[in-house]
Amino acid sequence: MANQLTSLGLTSIYNSDFRSREIGMKSKELDAKAQAIQKGNRKFEDLLIKAGESSGKVDKNKLTKEEAKLYDSCVEMESLLWKQMLNAMKKTINKTKLIDGGQTEEIFTDFLYDEYATNMAKNSNSKISETLFRQLSGYYNS
Repeated sequence: MANQLTSLGLTSIYNSDFRSREIGMKSKELDAKAQAIQKGNRKFEDLLIKAGESSGKVDKNKLTKEEAKLYDSCVEMESLLWKQMLNAMKKTINKTKLIDGGQTEEIFTDFLYDEYATNMAKNSNSKISETLFRQLSGYYNS
């Protein structure tokens, strides 16, 4: 069939029709997996598929114990990202020997930046941890 269409110069029509059928089959598979996740039939590979966008914040009161642990881990992951950013910013500060606090100051600022990063992860509107949580759990905000 493809050879006949090539001779007529209609390969682009054949290819677009084939791609649209292929995309339609993939969307049906994803819909079936999303329905399985909603019903509670979760497999590990299904949990890694984005089940759908939800509006608003993740309602922490509706989470199971396992989901709450996963959400807390996602917040910790976001705080690590913020900590990396703060450490990169700290490297740009020029220090003078005159008022340098030495090792004690380094330890204090490290703990301080840990707290800053944790607060930024919990209170920022970046939604990195919520997006990561939705990706890993297939969570729907209902």
